[in-house]
Amino acid sequence: MVTHPGEHAGAEADAAVTTVAGCKLAVRTADCVPIVLTGHHTVGVVHAGWRGLAAGIVKATIDAMHGDVERAQIGPHIRVGCYEFGADDLDEVAAALGDQVRGTTTWGAPALDLTAGVRAALGDVRVVDDGACTACTDLYFSWRVRQETARFATIAWIS
Repeated sequence: MVTHPGEHAGAEADAAVTTVAGCKLAVRTADCVPIVLTGHHTVGVVHAGWRGLAAGIVKATIDAMHGDVERAQIGPHIRVGCYEFGADDLDEVAAALGDQVRGTTTWGAPALDLTAGVRAALGDVRVVDDGACTACTDLYFSWRVRQETARFATIAWIS
C-alpha cells in the first residue's frame, strides 16, 4: 500500500495499491500482462507474469484493495498464439487457474493463454482489453520473440 507520493520510489514489486490522490503507481512489462485495477477510492497496478499469476498476484492485489475493484484494464502482452510454453510449467499454471489457460500457438505447439489466466484470476471484474500482442508487432517490447531487454511502463493514479 502506497500512502504518500514518492513512497517506495525505485522499489521493485509485482503490484502496488493506493487510496491516496497523487500517488503514481507503475509496473514495467514486455511480454507479461500489465493490469490497472480501479475502484471507487482505490487504484492498483499489477505485473502479471506466469509465475506471479499462478502464485496469486492478482487476487492478492484485489485483497489489498479490500475488494474495491470495479474494472480491470489489461495492456499489451504476449498472446496465446505466440506464447509457446513447456508442459510442466503449463500444468503448474493450469493447476492454479484452470484448464482455460491451455492453448495452442499459431504453429501448433502447446501455449499459455495469459489473457485467459488473468480473466480467471479477476473473476467477475469487468475487463477492458485492446487485444494487442507484444510478439506480433514491434510497437511493443518482447523478450520472448525479439530478445529485447527494454520494458514499457504502465502508470496509474487517483487524480
